[in-house]
Amino acid sequence: MPYSVLYPVGSTSDGPPFGDASADARIVYQVTSVATTAEQVEWMADKVRVGMLAQTARGYVHPITPSGYVVMSRELDKEEGVTAASGVYSYIQRFAIEVTTLVA
Repeated sequence: MPYSVLYPVGSTSDGPPFGDASADARIVYQVTSVATTAEQVEWMADKVRVGMLAQTARGYVHPITPSGYVVMSRELDKEEGVTAASGVYSYIQRFAIEVTTLVA
């Protein structure tokens, strides 16, 4: 404790079928942080948010480089905040990553 778990939620595509030239997709992931106190779970959620969204003048601090695709953008899609059940605290965040096929 504390820890975070990454879940794929789903994806949608725009334009031609995904895999074709110029195809785009929006992929959504959920990260659930778990801890024994509200302070710990908020700390973990902050670390996840920074890991996914922190940028410098050169781009994202932590690059995501899927083979054959280019990441166009990332965003926080949904944030549910702290919940507690039986002394265990959780914090749910969903992130959307937009990708396009790599044109050779």
